[in-house]
Amino acid sequence: MSIEHVITVDDFPKWALNALINDDYSGMNDEDAIILDKFLEYFASVTHWDIDANSLEHGNFKRYPAFGLATDCCTIKGYAMTLGGKQ
Repeated sequence: MSIEHVITVDDFPKWALNALINDDYSGMNDEDAIILDKFLEYFASVTHWDIDANSLEHGNFKRYPAFGLATDCCTIKGYAMTLGGKQ
C-alpha cells in the first residue's frame, strides 16, 4: 500500500471531530450528521483522517467552514491509499 493523495481541509468544523475520528455521532442533531456524511461521501477515497493539533490551540473561527454554519474550525488531513498502484 502507498499513499497516493493527501487532502488538507483547513476549515473543518471542530464540533464534527468526534464523529470523524471516533465515529461517535452522539450529541449531533440529524441535520449535522447528514451534512457530515455528505462531506465524507465526497472524500470516500480517504482511508484515514488526522488532526493538526496546532490548529486546535488557536481560535480559528470561520464564517464559511467546509460545511454547516459559521463555527470554530481546525485543519485535518485525509490520506487516500492505493493497492498496487490502483485506487
